[in-house]
Amino acid sequence: MTKNVVKRRSILAGGMLLVATLAGATAQAEDKFTIGVAMPFQGNSWQKGFLAAAQWAADELSARGKKVELAVVDAAGDPQTQIQQINNMTLQGVDFIILEPLSDTALNGAIDNALSAGIPVLTTALGSVTNAKAIDLQFDYNELGQKYVSYIAERTGGKGNALNIRGLAGNAAEQAIQDAYVRALAKYPDIKIVSEVYGDWNQSVAQQRVAAILPTLPKVDIIFSQGVAAFGAGQAFLAEGRDVPLQVYGFDGTDVNLLIDLNAKTGYESVAINVDPGIGSLAVNVAYAKLSGIDVPMKMVAPIPTIDLQELKTSYKGMADSDIVWVKYTYDWTLKNVVGAK
Repeated sequence: MTKNVVKRRSILAGGMLLVATLAGATAQAEDKFTIGVAMPFQGNSWQKGFLAAAQWAADELSARGKKVELAVVDAAGDPQTQIQQINNMTLQGVDFIILEPLSDTALNGAIDNALSAGIPVLTTALGSVTNAKAIDLQFDYNELGQKYVSYIAERTGGKGNALNIRGLAGNAAEQAIQDAYVRALAKYPDIKIVSEVYGDWNQSVAQQRVAAILPTLPKVDIIFSQGVAAFGAGQAFLAEGRDVPLQVYGFDGTDVNLLIDLNAKTGYESVAINVDPGIGSLAVNVAYAKLSGIDVPMKMVAPIPTIDLQELKTSYKGMADSDIVWVKYTYDWTLKNVVGAK
């Protein structure tokens, strides 16, 4: 009988230890949110800014008492790799997945897998997916097109020859931006697109491709571009001994520094208008809200900032070429202006 009692007590003790262990694990899990961030690539400054903004938001939220940890993966531009990475994050049991999708259709199955496991998925920055069950946080590309083209038209009187530098061929966000430019340009029939190239959202590629066609072009008054192409295009014109045409600049350091330098040397003027890498902080804030039980809309819109030359010269002069301007969106601001926006 004594042996049985001892055995029973051992079993009870073991059971209590197991319960305590599970309770400790649960408490630990409740004290931390792990947010998977599925990036398409990290080779340009915009994506580096996106990740920096996301990490800034995670740090800010962690200071509120609930630790936020980011699990970041990089698909190196390959949709199949991104599918595998989403599936792996699902198996690892992250709490939420932020996805910059490399395809609007190919990732739908992996998204379904995550959702079936109880893991919300938010698509952002590179465009939406056709899976309607994913939360979507995107830029209003019509707003971008209107701001961009209106500024150019105002400066040129709505006339001139334009070179159009597109982004990454086949990408949904790239096409959305291009479509927005075309819609905005419909108001200005005297702005003529004389040539078009793809810059792949890459400064070096943009410079090489513009340089290759530059000798064949008539006088270019305007450059339309996407992403980080403004610097590359400007360098191609300067290398040919030509003045840099009017163009809107991006938020990366090379663009900002080129604009400030041109202004100092020749009085050249322009602004920076771009989709903001700070959307990375918005995405993390939305994930935190969703995981905290707040009702998050399925469709949300991120702001399109405009930074004028004076602000660039005063607030961002001397920034490194490798840096990028991005807005720090706080959690409370996100709740009021994005999550709560009607």
